[in-house]
Amino acid sequence: MHRRKLCAWVLAVAMVSLILTPSVSAQQFAPPPNTTTYIVRAGDTLFNIATRYHTTAATLAQLNGILNPTLIYVGQQLVVPAASSAAAVPAPTAIAASAPAGDMVYIVQPGETLFRIALRYNTTAWDLASYNKLDTPTVIYIGQRLLIPSGSKNSQTVPALPSLTDPFVSVDIAPLPVVQGNTIAVTVLTSRDVTLNGTFLDWSIPFAKDGNAYYALIGIHAMQKTGLFPMTITATDSGGRQTSMTTSIQVVAGKFFYETIAVPEDRQDLLASDVVTAERDKLASVFSVFTPQRYWNGLFMLPTTGRVTSAFGSRRTYVGGVFSSYHEGVDFWGVTGTPVYAPAGGVVVLAGPLEVHGNAVILDHGWGIYSGLYHLSKIDVAVGQRVAQGQVIGKIGSTGLSTGSHLHWDARVRNMNVDPLQWTRRIFP
Repeated sequence: MHRRKLCAWVLAVAMVSLILTPSVSAQQFAPPPNTTTYIVRAGDTLFNIATRYHTTAATLAQLNGILNPTLIYVGQQLVVPAASSAAAVPAPTAIAASAPAGDMVYIVQPGETLFRIALRYNTTAWDLASYNKLDTPTVIYIGQRLLIPSGSKNSQTVPALPSLTDPFVSVDIAPLPVVQGNTIAVTVLTSRDVTLNGTFLDWSIPFAKDGNAYYALIGIHAMQKTGLFPMTITATDSGGRQTSMTTSIQVVAGKFFYETIAVPEDRQDLLASDVVTAERDKLASVFSVFTPQRYWNGLFMLPTTGRVTSAFGSRRTYVGGVFSSYHEGVDFWGVTGTPVYAPAGGVVVLAGPLEVHGNAVILDHGWGIYSGLYHLSKIDVAVGQRVAQGQVIGKIGSTGLSTGSHLHWDARVRNMNVDPLQWTRRIFP
């Protein structure tokens, strides 16, 4: 039997999530005959790939053992029907056919987003989504026909995105739509040096410059309401002149497990509100710091070799209560003394004991990205130390609020908990 493990996490309503060990695995499916391999490209979704190959997203998910159909990444190899059955992709065009009152019909092309199409025709993604009655505005597919309102001007001959105002040259947001609990990257190119700031869901979004581009990373709460939400980016030049642009980001529901937690009596003292609040505030002061230097490069690695025993985002209830809380990290099975590795390069900003989280190491990866590794039996690094990806930072244990040896990996984007495993599958920025 799997051993049940518990760890405490605080939400705004002072709910604490504990570790559970559900056994989760993806069922494998033998590829049928007449299939080939497709390499995922930028802008692809499982839905538009399925449409192109005359199948369904559910079928592709089964063929490839994908647990969450919304999570595919550039470069991923997918088993798809033979190439001969792929749908032909029409040439880019907007044609006046079957459209009311002078409207045009636009055929969606590979890699396009509603945002880019809207810019091409000097309108907004929100207006296009409303005009076409799209249920999920950022999920469009190759070959889809979109109505372009009459009077919209086609500016395809302009190399840069046409309706962006100087100094903005291009704005890219990916992946879209964004799933609850995931991270998105915003990449901005400008015609000259500026200072960029953004707002999304009442959050302030800092940008960091790397090379010729400006980057921002945004974490989405695992219980964020779904829908289309505005994001505004403001550029301030050396003369103090400000220019703003607004677009929309679609948040869609994730697929999460449900777990019922029974807290042992001998551990309930660690759930006292004063203990929980003090530790929450201490961690918030660490995770809220934005470091303009980036210490990581490429994909994150798993911090240990054990299997996942509790996934990020699992909805949780306590002894029959409502599912008002969620698991804020990923738990890995492991015997005490098993090495724990730095998932990416960073600087140690906390190394020591916490009441609820046990012996802890927190790494600042830069740009507001942090990893917390908890319940350790031993800590092998010190505050201020620079660590490389794969370096041993401690050993698995069962300290703090835990009833079994395990590792909890907590990833945060400026104090917002996000799914750490997304960072092992997709390169940010």
